[in-house]
Amino acid sequence: MESEKRTQILTLAKKKFERFGFHKTTVDEIARDANISKRTLYQEFENKEKILEELFMFEALSVRKAILNQINKIIDPAEKLQTFIRLALKYLDQNPFIVSVLHDESGFFKPFLKEKPHIIETGIEEMFVNILKEGIEQGVFRKMDEMVVGHCIFLLFKNLTYGRNSPSHPFGLNQTNEFIHFILHGVIHQQGKA
Repeated sequence: MESEKRTQILTLAKKKFERFGFHKTTVDEIARDANISKRTLYQEFENKEKILEELFMFEALSVRKAILNQINKIIDPAEKLQTFIRLALKYLDQNPFIVSVLHDESGFFKPFLKEKPHIIETGIEEMFVNILKEGIEQGVFRKMDEMVVGHCIFLLFKNLTYGRNSPSHPFGLNQTNEFIHFILHGVIHQQGKA
């Protein structure tokens, strides 16, 4: 099956999962929405769990590429850090199903996603670390261990977004601004201070 059709199946599956949940969505429904037979779908994807696994990685890599395309155009590391946080928060806000998979407290998705969420989280953390390193090299950010600080920023980011226990309290504009201000205040090199 050509790549465009696989992408279409993943897109349709995502819509179904978001609307009805993973449990209630059937392979029959996904195949019907994609205008293919169930047999054809099974030739591409072993089961519904494999669809989710590929969807999860497809989404994560797509958003990473889109965010990198945006932030790589920015020269100032402080602006780059702000933009990265805003874009990542916007993505999470617009993708409740992916958030539910990342926030999987029950461990339901762990058996078939295995280390995939960890791979995604490592990628997010690496982006924080790389921006910090760039800012240190340019003298915009204070001297620090970018690995440690990047990890701390990631943990704060995770806990304030998809890692919190109460998804009913969305991360609004005020919280986003406060978070960004807090992070920048901690990393920006102050004149006269090291």
